[in-house]
Parts: sequence; C-alpha cells; structure tokens
Amino acid sequence: MKEKQTLVELKTIVNLQIPEYDKLLTDLPNQDKIKFRRDIVNRLRISGYRNKEIAEKIGCSLRTVEKDLQIIRERSKKWYTDESIKDYCESIQDFIIFYDNAIEDLQILYQETTEIKEKLEILNKITEFRNSKLELYSKTKSVKNFIEELQE
Repeated sequence: MKEKQTLVELKTIVNLQIPEYDKLLTDLPNQDKIKFRRDIVNRLRISGYRNKEIAEKIGCSLRTVEKDLQIIRERSKKWYTDESIKDYCESIQDFIIFYDNAIEDLQILYQETTEIKEKLEILNKITEFRNSKLELYSKTKSVKNFIEELQE
C-alpha cells in the first residue's frame, strides 16, 4: 500500500512538471478534495483525455473517474433543464409585456380615432391580443405544473 501511494505521489509530481498540465494544480483550492478532483477530471475530459488517461494522470482508479464523470453529466443535465425552463418562462413573460403594451397603445389610439370602422378594427385587434395573452397565461400554468412534477 505504501509503495502504491508513493508511486501516485511521484506521478503527481511528474505531472506538475509537464507544461500543458492544468496549472490549477499548483494552487491548492479552498474547496474539498472531491470537488477539486471532479473539476480536474472535467477539465481533462474536455481537453480530450480518455478515462484511463485521466485516472493515470490524477492518480485515482478508473472507476472513480467514471463515477465523477457520471455525476458531472447528471448535474449538467439538471442545470440545462433548469435554464431551459427559466428561459421559456422569461420569453412568455416578455410576450405578456409586449401584449400589454400593444393593448395599451391600441386603447389610446381607439380614443383618438373618430371613424367607426377604424374603432371596430382597433377593438378587434385588442380582442386578438387579449386572447393571445390569455393563451400565454395557460402556458405559464402548464410550466408551473411541469416544475411541480420535477420536484416530486
């Protein structure tokens, strides 16, 4: 056991001497060792290293590297899911604001117009925008339901 530990320490020292090796290894992080290892595993994987090469480079088992990468993928998937839901909700909110502004502008235009035909066209547009806005609200409710399902 002691011999293997010394070999791992030597590999780390040798790896630190290779110029292209991640320079962050020289700066010991304030975070715990597992998070630091996962960060290094992720950086090496993104750089194109294979799992076995990563395991040799950082001095841990292949199984540990595979488990770290699996956890990284799961967290990335959750982050992308959360971000896409957030973006979708923000776009719905932007459209609702757009419809509110358009309805307000049309109401001002309605009061300024004297022609009955134009007033009818404006009222039709206001109704159309209100219906579109109500449809967006129903989509917002579906987003809330979707988020509740994810949390269960």
